[in-house]
Amino acid sequence: MPDSDASFRLAVVTPGGKDGRQSFPNGAGKLGDPGHLPVNFHAYAACTRGTYLSGDAAMPEEDNVLLLIGSKMERAEALLRRLKDAGKKVVITIKETGLQQIGGHFQKFENWSAFQRICALADGALATTFDTEPLYQAANPKLPVIFLPPPYPVEEWDLSSSEQSGIFIGTRQLFVGSRNHALALMLVAPVAAEVNEPLTVISGRASDLPPVKRVLNKLVDYSHDWHRRFAETAPQMRVISRQMPASDYLRTLAAHKLVFQLDQSSVPGQVAGDALICRVPCVGGNGTAERIVFPDLCGHGRTTGELLELTRQLLKDGARREAMMQRAVALARERMCFSVARRELSAFFSAG
Repeated sequence: MPDSDASFRLAVVTPGGKDGRQSFPNGAGKLGDPGHLPVNFHAYAACTRGTYLSGDAAMPEEDNVLLLIGSKMERAEALLRRLKDAGKKVVITIKETGLQQIGGHFQKFENWSAFQRICALADGALATTFDTEPLYQAANPKLPVIFLPPPYPVEEWDLSSSEQSGIFIGTRQLFVGSRNHALALMLVAPVAAEVNEPLTVISGRASDLPPVKRVLNKLVDYSHDWHRRFAETAPQMRVISRQMPASDYLRTLAAHKLVFQLDQSSVPGQVAGDALICRVPCVGGNGTAERIVFPDLCGHGRTTGELLELTRQLLKDGARREAMMQRAVALARERMCFSVARRELSAFFSAG
């Protein structure tokens, strides 16, 4: 690693967030370390041994800052101005990157105006998905943009399990239409029964409900009720209804032969990223990680029927699953690992 890469430290800052401050002096560290896992936006800090900060008054020690832009654009604009006044080099990125989420943000014209001002002030922009890359240049054609999806500690972590069985459903947001969570369960359950494999789903509380039902959900858990009733028709299905620490969640995922999803949200792809570090093939999904790391299994350009047939083949053929994982790890080492992200971030912030 060049000296410039070794000395480069990045602060990831989000206005208003609840995660507080977290330093990553050991990079990815170990599974079970205190704090947030080194994934998603925390990964940009972790891969450079930097810090993650949240709050409207957050002021990092590092000179290089990645500023996360949420739905309250004027709040992000105010923090950007303070960071620039303090002499920081600031690159921006949209925090909620699903196409539906971005579309929702810009239904308020004031947000678009604020975003244009942000893109005029920023030193650059980081696109985490294929679909967000043109957004920044639409706001400011002169703004430098880098395409760099969240990296994963694939070189540092291998969470594979020696004992694997069944299908793990990658999504859990039952009431977000683009996740296609219910559809994925309904279509893959017969495949699981056909090959005599168990099916695991995590049933989290339905935080994605409309406001009134969200209040009622404290009395009646709509997600769990739906999963419980569906499980009555699919005896091979296991419903996990408790909140799981991240380490337990990853170990649970790693104990399966594959992950299945039908998500069409165009997100960075944490489902595939989790599967990657657990060394489990991920079938379906159109996220960035799915398309880069699992190109032969992702849902981009494939029908649900094709995805179900791939699932059958992988469940029956252990050698094929291993080959898919070897290719996924090789692709991640080329395009989505910590060392590559650190090098690209260092070069981008140093340019200009």
